[in-house]
Amino acid sequence: MKTFPEINRRVLLRRALLLAGAMALPMSSKTVLAATAEPTALSAPMFALLGAVADTIVPQTDTPGAVDVGVPALFDALIKNWASPARALALTSALAAIDKSAMDVAGRSFTALSSAQRHDILSAHDSRALAPAAPLTAIDSAPQVKSLGALMNAGPVAEPAYAKLKELIVILYYYSEPALTQELTYEQVPGEWVPSIPLTPTTRQTGGAGLF
Repeated sequence: MKTFPEINRRVLLRRALLLAGAMALPMSSKTVLAATAEPTALSAPMFALLGAVADTIVPQTDTPGAVDVGVPALFDALIKNWASPARALALTSALAAIDKSAMDVAGRSFTALSSAQRHDILSAHDSRALAPAAPLTAIDSAPQVKSLGALMNAGPVAEPAYAKLKELIVILYYYSEPALTQELTYEQVPGEWVPSIPLTPTTRQTGGAGLF
């Protein structure tokens, strides 16, 4: 399975270490939250939009997708238990911006579109949002806001809130048991580093406790 668009999974797994707030929830609580379809922090329309976006970023293929493993419910729990008011507003605004893109292009909300339409609209939105941010001018000397991804990679992006939204969706997906055991080849403690191995259509990346 490939995420949307192709994402450096090793970088995302490293970033997962920084999500200490998410790990404050015990695994039993995560299981319960993943099983429920009722949001506790997001409104019902926003929760539905989140589900549609998550399903587009990590769709179900031969392995479970983001919705299958309960990412929307876990994300909702993050909004309630982890995110500051400013962070929560930024994330919901990023979702609303995706919905606006759908309305501008297709005249309908993102949730009302077909899977193919969602993919096309989110792909275009993704390219704009993750483009490098414009450099500061002499007039605007305020420091640029950087997402975690920007800090660890090339630099600030045009829409840091969208970068964080996408990052959280993918990280929460890879916290799930199905992602670790079906999408990745799970090894509790991976062995020696082999820099070059044959790749086939069935080759999957390795995940496990040893990576952390």
